[in-house]
Amino acid sequence: MILKAEVPQKYYSKLNSISSANFKTAYDDVVYNTDSLNGKFISYGKSTDERSYYIPVHFEIDNKGEIIPGSFIEVFLKANIIKDALIIPYSALIEEQGHYYAYVQTSGEGFQKRELKLGINDGFSVQVISGINENERVVSKGAYQIKLATMSGKMPAHGHEH
Repeated sequence: MILKAEVPQKYYSKLNSISSANFKTAYDDVVYNTDSLNGKFISYGKSTDERSYYIPVHFEIDNKGEIIPGSFIEVFLKANIIKDALIIPYSALIEEQGHYYAYVQTSGEGFQKRELKLGINDGFSVQVISGINENERVVSKGAYQIKLATMSGKMPAHGHEH
């Protein structure tokens, strides 16, 4: 199967460093990786046409029956590795009206909501530019439950109910 991504022209100079991609379909939350699907980068376009201002990028992958041919996908192109980047799991993010937050553990049962400035993401992890410092503990699972608990005005005693 051929996987096609359409990339805005402003990223043209970075296309020669693409090595693989992660992608999500519109019909499930699974993040696929071209490497795990025996995929390989085939090519990228050297020009655009009058109908599209995007540059096509193509991968060849093995479809094990989970991906519907012709369906819409969200693609995360992977290029050069950024060294010394601070990253957190994508599952740690809470989005509110276009702003992103994460909960940081401040004490045994205490959490603080922090607004984040984000960099790039690959569907699994996201780069944090500001809002979290190295070695802080971030809630990666259950952040939504913490949000709901703080909205109700009742945080359970000692982090759980008896």
